[in-house]
Amino acid sequence: MNYDLLIAGAALFVTIIVNIVLIAFFSGTLKANQTHQKEMLEFLRLEFKEHFDRLESKQDKHNNLIERMVVVEQSCKSAHHRIDDFEGVHHE
Repeated sequence: MNYDLLIAGAALFVTIIVNIVLIAFFSGTLKANQTHQKEMLEFLRLEFKEHFDRLESKQDKHNNLIERMVVVEQSCKSAHHRIDDFEGVHHE
């Protein structure tokens, strides 16, 4: 009976040691995954920022084009009025 108690105690001790090792292993694995996820999140954030900056730059170019087209349209309208005035002078 003394041997049974000794075997049960050894089994309990081994079980506790195995559980401690498993907890340490899985906590290390979880920490590594967490670190990897943080790195990936930072990478994706930088990629998104670069993409957003490119789109913003394209939008600025487009807005600049629109502003220049407004000036061209006004200039063209003014030129047509001057041509119409000039033709009106010659037709009279």
